Amino acid sequence: MGYRVVEALKELAGRHEASPARAALSWVLRRPAVSSVIVAARKAEQLEDTIRAVDLQLSHDDVRLLDAASDPGVPYPKWTVLQLDTAEDPRSKILSPERYADGSPWKDLRRTRWSD
Repeated sequence: MGYRVVEALKELAGRHEASPARAALSWVLRRPAVSSVIVAARKAEQLEDTIRAVDLQLSHDDVRLLDAASDPGVPYPKWTVLQLDTAEDPRSKILSPERYADGSPWKDLRRTRWSD
């Protein structure tokens, strides 16, 4: 996912004649849940570039591009729960319980009852 975000930032920065860092900060500043950002710079030019992120106006298409590139998909553990609805029993369709009567670790759990 990180490479997708970097590529999207490079594309966006090229369209706006800005650095990828400035594009990223502009995008983050416009997120509804973000109240502030912390920046750091080694050189005065880097600090100036990050400050200019406030003035970079991103279009709805720009924001959608970055949102799509950074979308992590369905987070864990929800995807595992969703898989349970579509998962198939890995055991064979036709089980013969007598195969497991010898006390092997494999049991036919379909016949187990809570009251037993």
